[in-house]
Amino acid sequence: MPSSIAAHAVDFDGDGRIDLHSSTADVIGSVASFLARAGWQRGLPTHFELDVPVDTGERAALLEPDILPLFSPQEFVEHGARLPDEAMALESSKLALVELQNGDAAPGYVAGTTNFYAITRYNWSSYYAMAVIGLGEAVRRQRPPAPPVTAEPAGTP
Repeated sequence: MPSSIAAHAVDFDGDGRIDLHSSTADVIGSVASFLARAGWQRGLPTHFELDVPVDTGERAALLEPDILPLFSPQEFVEHGARLPDEAMALESSKLALVELQNGDAAPGYVAGTTNFYAITRYNWSSYYAMAVIGLGEAVRRQRPPAPPVTAEPAGTP
């Protein structure tokens, strides 16, 4: 959409123009700019696997705000959820209980962080967010490893 391009696109390759058709750098930079404005926090996972509350009332309380992350990890536990240790250590993100319907099978659940929510600022759908996350993970697996950083020997100009 032209209004989205005007609001979020950036000249990331520094050539003086925004080119979302031919400049991979401008495309990636524009997506990063959008996510940053939507609240993306570097280093924060997008979501965590969890054991949902068995009590349907407690589960409903966590589901009520939909994908809006309003609960601390401790509040998740107080409602009967079990989170992994890395989720319990969060200090800078609230969580949302995200329900993912699976046709006739039982739904799946994840604890979405503020980064999960940032992805949904482009498209409100939790399924969209999970698809973007899955694609990102697939791209990451295909990237060659970064070369090791080596220190310059002493006395090197």
